[in-house]
Amino acid sequence: MTPSYRSVLSTPGAAGLFATALVARLPQGMAPLAVLLLVRGATHSYAAAGFAVGAAAFATAACAPLLGRLVDRFGRRRVLAPAVVLEASMYALLVMAAEAHLGAGVLIVLAALAGAFLPPVAPVVRAMLGEVFDDPAVRETAYSLDAVTQEVLWMAGPVVVALVIAVASPAVAVLLIGAVGLAGQALFLRSRLVRSTGMTVEHTARDSALSNPELRALLAPVALTGMGLGAIEVGLPSLAIHAGSRPASGLLLALWSVGSMAGGLWYGSRTWRSSLRSRYQLLLGLAVLCTLPLIAARSIPAGVVCSLLAGVTIAPVFSCQYALVGRSVSAGSETEAFTWVSAALIGGLAAGSAIGGAVIAPAGVSAPFVVSCAATMAAALLAVTAASARRPASPAARG
Repeated sequence: MTPSYRSVLSTPGAAGLFATALVARLPQGMAPLAVLLLVRGATHSYAAAGFAVGAAAFATAACAPLLGRLVDRFGRRRVLAPAVVLEASMYALLVMAAEAHLGAGVLIVLAALAGAFLPPVAPVVRAMLGEVFDDPAVRETAYSLDAVTQEVLWMAGPVVVALVIAVASPAVAVLLIGAVGLAGQALFLRSRLVRSTGMTVEHTARDSALSNPELRALLAPVALTGMGLGAIEVGLPSLAIHAGSRPASGLLLALWSVGSMAGGLWYGSRTWRSSLRSRYQLLLGLAVLCTLPLIAARSIPAGVVCSLLAGVTIAPVFSCQYALVGRSVSAGSETEAFTWVSAALIGGLAAGSAIGGAVIAPAGVSAPFVVSCAATMAAALLAVTAASARRPASPAARG
């Protein structure tokens, strides 16, 4: 273990925080596939299944900032616990509605409600990292570790669903989402750092976190970054199918995440002397360069190499985003600020997936990767422009 990660994980309760947060966030990685298969089986319509997954994602993006503001106002336990109970209830109702064949409309509404009540565990964790780690360099390493954790849940979630469906059914998988959410949330709320920090709400911001110009300036680059990632998420399976191997779709997506994890671990292990904002701009530019080879990929071996390369900058970019948000927010609006970033990312991912899928038929298998490069380049240019919104920071906060 490098000194950077040792400084994070040696903090009492830090390892438990990351571990319990991973379990609490696992339903987010499980839900898309499980809901898709449940609704598809009940309606025999991929369109309805896609609408259900999309409705859940957009409901999460729309409601996350509200839940984040409630966390800042009333505390973590008073918001996360009721939210996870409501989320689990919606998943149970979704299964009952599917078994009763109540129709696509009802299933889509229930999926959206489940997404709306998704507890904002990830934003809570990122807000807590700002409380726990005073040193900006150590805090950025912690953000890198959180970004790597995020990749783990996106890899593990579909695998868990696939295993459950292999031995049971999509209905059982959806019910398991609720059960894991309840258990994970209980573990998270009982973890040492959650219990020992934020016991009382000392500051409540009068204004929304969006009143901060730095945060507003970050949202567009975040959304465009998400659009680039969403396009790749559609493009990699298309590349595999074009190359004659549908099963390789999962392999390419997994390697993309592996590349992100490797990049995140490397990034967090280093001590950086450059400014945080300049690193963010540089990483977005590198993300474009790392994605470009996918445009020319036409075979599975080429896709394997290019998928790994395209993933390398993802977790480092997220780490920079989290650090920039953590540095800019005012006391009392930390969680809400991170939920706005999550909402922008989810919205961007959904738009990128839709655009990437739409351009394949008319423009070919390379088109989603062109969309990704264009969106990420736009994010890099906007990040440069956003530098003008930066407020003067204290010497200790400069990264």
